[in-house]
Amino acid sequence: MPYNCAVIVREIWDTRDLVGTVLKEDGGLNEAVLTTRFEPEDLNALEMALQLKDKQGGKVTAISVGQPRNVDVLRECLYRDVDAVVRVDVPSVKDFDTATLARMIANTAQKAGPFDLILAGLDIVDGENSLLGTHVAASLGVDAVTYVDALDEIAPGRVVCKRQIENGSEVVETKLPALLVVGVALLKDDPRTPRSAKATLKLKHKKTPIPVSTLQDLGIGDPASLKTTVLAGYEGIPQRVIESKQVDPNDEPSLKSMLDDIRRGG
Repeated sequence: MPYNCAVIVREIWDTRDLVGTVLKEDGGLNEAVLTTRFEPEDLNALEMALQLKDKQGGKVTAISVGQPRNVDVLRECLYRDVDAVVRVDVPSVKDFDTATLARMIANTAQKAGPFDLILAGLDIVDGENSLLGTHVAASLGVDAVTYVDALDEIAPGRVVCKRQIENGSEVVETKLPALLVVGVALLKDDPRTPRSAKATLKLKHKKTPIPVSTLQDLGIGDPASLKTTVLAGYEGIPQRVIESKQVDPNDEPSLKSMLDDIRRGG
């Protein structure tokens, strides 16, 4: 039986190889020295949806909010053979809190659906703190399962997932439709490891128009009225200066002293 999936995809700051002055004097990000990338966990979620499509058919739709900065994640989804994409047309996601973004995505999913599964990656950037998926689920009135490692079984009206918990994992079952927040894939042979973009699809979709939904299309008149969280202030963490120490590996008292310093946090 085919199942239709929506995947929430995001473009995030790339913090893997930071060079230069990343923070401003006020503690904010110096965006001029940063670049972006496709949120890795969203790629894991996308792969899970595409694998379900490969096995059982159905349609995969990717949803994103805001205009691309350096990486057009929706076009990257087309390069990986999703069936449809939708961009919510707002200038920048920075203007909205998590609850407002969730309402935009939920309304988009309702308009583009119906969907059996909505998937999102686990994400903590931009002040979201991994809550976007659960907010979307609440807006749609569907169950959410977080830290999903694997999709074990799907059948009419139900889905069974394996999810991470402290010191292990558990298998949970919930009814469809449902929202899955996909966890981090750290191993190379992890089944959620994303597939590469296809050259033939890059040629096919290089100039494919990306459908756009405005806030008016989504029935959202004043997004400020949806805002529940306001940034009251920001305090950066001072950079810690760690001095290197050289210890003679044959000097046992010095080695013990070094270990004592480490235990004390010195």
